Amino acid sequence: MRLILTRINVRIPASLTLGLIALMSPTAGQLSYAADLNTPYQVRLGPPRGASVFSQNPSITDSAVTPESQLSGGQYDPLEPINRFTFAVNLKADEWAIKPVAQAYKAVIPTPVRTGVQNVFGNVADLWTGANNLMQGKVLEAKTDATRVVINSTVGVVGLVDFASDWGYQKHKEDFGQTLGAWGVPAGPYIVLPLLGPSTLRDSVAQIGVDAHASPFRYLADPGARNSITAVRLTDSRSRLLDREKALQGIALDQYLFVRDAYLQRRQAQVLDGRSAED
Repeated sequence: MRLILTRINVRIPASLTLGLIALMSPTAGQLSYAADLNTPYQVRLGPPRGASVFSQNPSITDSAVTPESQLSGGQYDPLEPINRFTFAVNLKADEWAIKPVAQAYKAVIPTPVRTGVQNVFGNVADLWTGANNLMQGKVLEAKTDATRVVINSTVGVVGLVDFASDWGYQKHKEDFGQTLGAWGVPAGPYIVLPLLGPSTLRDSVAQIGVDAHASPFRYLADPGARNSITAVRLTDSRSRLLDREKALQGIALDQYLFVRDAYLQRRQAQVLDGRSAED
């Protein structure tokens, strides 16, 4: 937290609220996994405390879930009391400071402008995705990512328009946590990070130690410009979850379990690229 706070610069040409968004908006990660209506899992009613609230998709076998999501004795959430407290604090931070600004952003900024902002940040993210695909030995996917960056940075005017997707170049999403998983590094215990949301020991190390340093915006010479770009990126990310968060509020009997299981199972599927553990 001290490291984060020291990066706030008074020269940021934005309000204090936007500064808070820049610091706290990642709590929306709790919603991004729980509210993903494309997640291939079905909710079970009435689970006991500590049990999974999802029944698995038949395409994901028990053997595929066990290595990544469970520790010895089947306890993959040994820090549950601490995690639940952090989860509740993150939700309150979102409710009081982050969500209102995201709602204002969505109401004021026209949809075409928001789409352009998303495309620009997505174009930059394709660079790191390509690097991770290459580190995982997925050369064809890395080639596609590089092609996307070239097309969208030129024809798409620095990424404002995603022509690459329209032309059949599939967008991927890879991070260093997935790369470590592909190398066989176990996920470790489930962790809810303050402000950053759901994670595991492996993903926490990857996200904070590597992924956080991968964005070229991080190395802008002007701290004000750097932090303002971060504020816009995180506010835009949160605004895209405003409609989807209803799934979390309307379905989950226990929001903590809902988010935890969604995160662990989705991360397992991402690491395995849809394969089973035997494959």
